[in-house]
Amino acid sequence: MIRLAHYSDIHVTVPPLGQSITALAGKRVMGTLNYYLGGRRSHFAQVETRIGTLLADIDAVGVDHALCTGDVTQMSYAIEFERLSALYGPRLQQPERHTVIPGNHDRYTHDATGERRFERALGALAPERYPWLKALSPEVELICLDVARPNTLLDSSGLIDEAQLQALVELLRSPERRGHFVIVALHYGFFRKGGRPDNPVHGIRNWRELLSVLVDPAHPVDLILHGHIHGAFEFMVSGRRVINAGSATDLAHQPGYNIYEIDPAAKTVGVQRRSFEGESYRPGELLHVPEISFVPGS
Repeated sequence: MIRLAHYSDIHVTVPPLGQSITALAGKRVMGTLNYYLGGRRSHFAQVETRIGTLLADIDAVGVDHALCTGDVTQMSYAIEFERLSALYGPRLQQPERHTVIPGNHDRYTHDATGERRFERALGALAPERYPWLKALSPEVELICLDVARPNTLLDSSGLIDEAQLQALVELLRSPERRGHFVIVALHYGFFRKGGRPDNPVHGIRNWRELLSVLVDPAHPVDLILHGHIHGAFEFMVSGRRVINAGSATDLAHQPGYNIYEIDPAAKTVGVQRRSFEGESYRPGELLHVPEISFVPGS
């Protein structure tokens, strides 16, 4: 049995108007408007306190591994990544217990991406390349994808390039996956809570191609984990279980994270939700959505 914690979209956030004028240009214009007019300032008020509480709670519940599916910052400011590193502290030296993949807010600008701010801040917790294969036990494997990228002003979409997609196919077709419990993790999801595909400017541009690979009966994918959409839910699609952890810190939703109890031999997953209430994380509930219809290759 493996116990895996899954959290997402924690968004270390600093006031944009406290940054330099040049740091407010381009994509950050929209981020600044969202902060002051769209509610982000209140949604993520005192967020670093919640992040500290979250990480301490994950340590306390005794999981074997903890996975974050991205958006650890709000606008990829250098100071946001510095504060993130401070919050993780000694955990930055524990890649055997922690994995963090980037979200679109961590690739917010070309400068932040080019300077590898995410990778420098997370160090050994960040995958070195994608797809990234990590063994959580002899029977449980985690495959991490990176579909996040810098975007234009009104675009928050992701994209998986052909090279990463083909490398994923090769990983899944390898005889080494045979008999293993395989988890695929990425930041973006495929569907909204109601079951409709995500908006083209918010989801993965070529999501059908990626999902067709993940639900291919010849590919041993047992669990798909993501974030990006701040309200948590799960559903089944073409026999694959897909779980969105939601935001662990967004006060506009019910913030929380999941703990998965994975039995690789039985191919079963038990889910426990821990929701933030008052000043701590406590047992909560995850929204279940009926199976979503999807025709691979459509």
